Formats: sequence, C-alpha cells, structure tokens
Amino acid sequence: MDPLTLFGVLAVSAMLVFYTVEERAPLFILLFAGACTASSVYGFLQGAWPFGVVEAVWTGVAVRRWRARVQLQSPPESRPIACDMTALTPNERSRYDALRSRISASVHETRSTNTSFRLRLDESVSLPEIAEWISMEHRCCPFLNIAVVLQPDGTRWVELGGSVPIKEFLRDEFSAVIAGATSSPATASFTSSTR
Repeated sequence: MDPLTLFGVLAVSAMLVFYTVEERAPLFILLFAGACTASSVYGFLQGAWPFGVVEAVWTGVAVRRWRARVQLQSPPESRPIACDMTALTPNERSRYDALRSRISASVHETRSTNTSFRLRLDESVSLPEIAEWISMEHRCCPFLNIAVVLQPDGTRWVELGGSVPIKEFLRDEFSAVIAGATSSPATASFTSSTR
C-alpha cells in the first residue's frame, strides 16, 4: 500500500470513528472536522476532486455543529446578560409589546426554582402566540433559556431562566408577573426538563 492510500484509509477511518462517538463530547465533533479535512486533502491529492470538495463542505458543517454544541453546553453564567433592543424592527417591537401584555395578563400561577421562574398560562392566549412571543423574546435576550411545557392535566407553562443571575434579572424585568412566585422543587408539577 503506497503512502497516499494509507493516508486516505487513516483519514476516512478516523472520520467514521469520530462520527460514531461525536455525541459523547464536542471534542469528537471537532476531531471529525479534522478527519474530514484530511479526507478532503486525500481526495484532492488522489485526483478525486468531487470527493475533496464534498469532504471540505463536511468540514464546514462539522465546525458549525461543534460551535453550536459548545455554545449550548456553555454554562449560562458565561453568557452576558444583555438584551439587544435593536433585534426587533419597530413593527415587531409593537407586536412583542402586545404579546407580552397578553401573556402577562394570562399568568395564573408563578413558581420559582433555583434558576428560573415557571409561569402557568390560561387559555386566553394561543400556543402560536406564545411561540411567537418566545421567538421575539429570545431574539432580544438570547441568554435566556425558555421552554413551553404542555402538561397532561392540560395546564400550559412557560419557564424562563438559566442561572441565578439571569433569574435576578427576570425578577426585575417581570416584577409585576412574578411578585407572588412560590418556591417549588424543580420537579413539582413539572415533569419535563427545559431541553
């Protein structure tokens, strides 16, 4: 076996191995990207440029997946607590304000956990409206962890939080809504996690 073929076998083998274990840690996604780069180099050196191009594209895809995974796993404390008030257009801001008012008015119960607030919403606001508000809220405040949970008993909850500092920010931002929040264990009446 000539050195180029050996290089190709090792590069493609490494690619397959790292792909199968990438769920274990973000490092394996990055190693998969490196193996894709080596496979791309092999493709070009071998004269199989379509293979080289495809593997170069996979390198970019893998690096993007690695960045997303690292960001998702980064502790909320490392994310800056800063809202981007320019994230919404003036029309979107008007819509956001209207939705936020409707959602705030529909809160019937508020619970507090160590790092978040859980808001039980009534039926006066629709699920598509809740989703629209969450989408806008997250564009403005990407540091927030936001989840919607539909419970088997028919109740609808929105959870906002992420860390103790984020919870304190929310306490100020949503003071009228969460004034009567009761502390509850993380699992009380809430059977799903936020991710």
